Amino acid sequence: MALHVKALEHNNSEEFDGFYAIYSTSFPLCEQKSREALLAMQHASFYTIYLAYNDEKIVGFCIMYHPHDDNFFLLEYMAVDERLRGIGLGSTLLQSSIEQLFKTHGTRALLIEIDSPEKSSVEQEIREKREAFYRRLGALKIDPFDYILPSQTSELAPPMELLVYHPTLREISKETLQTWLEKLYVDVYGCSKTDPRIAHMLVHVPPILTLM
Repeated sequence: MALHVKALEHNNSEEFDGFYAIYSTSFPLCEQKSREALLAMQHASFYTIYLAYNDEKIVGFCIMYHPHDDNFFLLEYMAVDERLRGIGLGSTLLQSSIEQLFKTHGTRALLIEIDSPEKSSVEQEIREKREAFYRRLGALKIDPFDYILPSQTSELAPPMELLVYHPTLREISKETLQTWLEKLYVDVYGCSKTDPRIAHMLVHVPPILTLM
């Protein structure tokens, strides 16, 4: 399978439609952004949507958030065509997207939010496979730390983990983690910098955290 990855062009409506066809069927409705919000991301200077092509057909995507003046990136969404899952497309898509992201915007910590497989769930196997997928590519877990997804709905957010991908980074300071959390809550999720969930996450965190 001849797979290649490229950034979605800002004004290419045909590419956007191909991306949206996969996006709209890959996530629960409660986790999806509106089509209008995704169009805004397509044109924003701090987002890039990477598309995986098999020949001339879009078969997957990664949405990367890359703020201009911060020291981290966020993998916001990633999916491949449900008919082509389990054959290695995801690994190629993510690796190529990271390479292009680092080449264009510099090497920073890439943050990855996942449902925690350490908490019992009916999706236990799926969660374990998802964490194993990112770990095979080199992502590490922040230890000790429990991540609270800044959900703005009445539903209780599931237990989460925050993984970090970086070629050489193996520990971070509490201050760095706090900065990341504040930026995520404010700039990505529209919450307050003083959201009490941030303080709750940090209350028992040591001055230095290990990536393991």
